Amino acid sequence: MLKIRLRRPVKYRIAFLILMVTVYFIGFNIVPEQLTQTSDQLFLAVVSALYFVLLPLLYWYWVIKIGKQKSWKILVILSLSSLMARLSYPPQIAEYFEFIAWLRFPILAVLLIIELYLMVSIIKGLWQARKASDDPRLAIIAQYAATVEQDQSNAVKQLRALNTEGASNTDLPKNQMPDDKKLTLGLILATEPASWYYAIPYFSRRHPVSITPLKLLSGQPWHALVIIMCLIAASTLSYMLLDDVSHIAAVFVSGLILYSVVLIAANYRISRYYSLYQKEGKLIINNGIWGFMSIDLTQINELKLGMFTAHMQQQQVGGASEILTIGRGDTANVQLIFKQPQTYYGGMGQLPESFSVVNLIVDDPQVFADALGQIHELRKAC
Repeated sequence: MLKIRLRRPVKYRIAFLILMVTVYFIGFNIVPEQLTQTSDQLFLAVVSALYFVLLPLLYWYWVIKIGKQKSWKILVILSLSSLMARLSYPPQIAEYFEFIAWLRFPILAVLLIIELYLMVSIIKGLWQARKASDDPRLAIIAQYAATVEQDQSNAVKQLRALNTEGASNTDLPKNQMPDDKKLTLGLILATEPASWYYAIPYFSRRHPVSITPLKLLSGQPWHALVIIMCLIAASTLSYMLLDDVSHIAAVFVSGLILYSVVLIAANYRISRYYSLYQKEGKLIINNGIWGFMSIDLTQINELKLGMFTAHMQQQQVGGASEILTIGRGDTANVQLIFKQPQTYYGGMGQLPESFSVVNLIVDDPQVFADALGQIHELRKAC
């Protein structure tokens, strides 16, 4: 029987998604077309409270606070609720949300830009992946780390200058703080060449050899085949449903769905062949194409072999509030404890989270431990 382990932030995201769909479904069904009675106004007030009070509050707590995301992401649910209000409210109220309708022209323009971007990115991704020797996303991480280090250096210099002039520490300009939006955008753009790099074996021929693979469901051939067949079916169905409405929309949507086959192929090859490897003093952990970690080997405080679960007591793992478990199985056989929290870039880099402890389910834990031990010995010798 397949058991799916979900971390606390993921459980709350799924719960919020289910609740959001339920609230919008209720809103579309109970809001009257005209406000003719007091009960109609009451229904509208209740739905408005659900749209603009309940959902934003839950999104802030369940997704942003528990998931440790940026506060500006609250705009996502507010914009979506405004769109739902524009579509479901009576005309005399919906007109106040007309600004959402004004966005249809920019949205159409964005869709055309996306169409062109896909064409350009395919060519660019193929070209960049042609000579790449490693995951393009790691280059983005390295660039961001260098930028943060430079920003911090500049901030320290400016802070010293401010203190010399008698200013307080709070006078440091905010633009001197590292901006993770650059990293988020960089990872989005790097996913394209990364997917082509891994999807085509010729491009990844110079990739570092895996130490020992993680046990991942996405690394099974039957899993990749089922997903690809589902994508082909979804692409065909979307074309048939949309062709009568708009031929352009049908081609765009079906093509976009079918294009995801490249991503699934990359996900399969990463999970099967490149889920765990070392390069240039860093341990790379790939949870398919969807999430990864780049860990400096000097930041690994302890490596343990045995049987570990995600529900171990905090005292057993140095007080870590939560443990990330990567791999398929009831218990992990490798545990990594870090000197400082390390970032796991989930959601293809869009949902970064920090962990002090990571549990891994690998094929051969002893091979993994021996490989890291040899690497440490070589680094000491140098």
